Amino acid sequence: MLIGGLSLLKILRILLAILTGSFALYGMLADDFTYVPLMLLFMGGMILIMGIEEYKNNKKGLASLLLAVSLFIFYTSFETMLHW
Repeated sequence: MLIGGLSLLKILRILLAILTGSFALYGMLADDFTYVPLMLLFMGGMILIMGIEEYKNNKKGLASLLLAVSLFIFYTSFETMLHW
């Protein structure tokens, strides 16, 4: 599905990148790391979307690596939320 020439996955990836960057910038500028688990969650989602896009482009090796990295980031995010 295209919206203004952009696929839905690309729009979602851009949105997740903006959210990740916003939480990271806030954490650095305010010296407040309360929202790091949310930043990791959005970053994991962004990398998951990138993996799906690479899988659709028949780059299976890179897609597998990105999916594995996103699973690790999701695990880290949830583990951090448990100790929040």
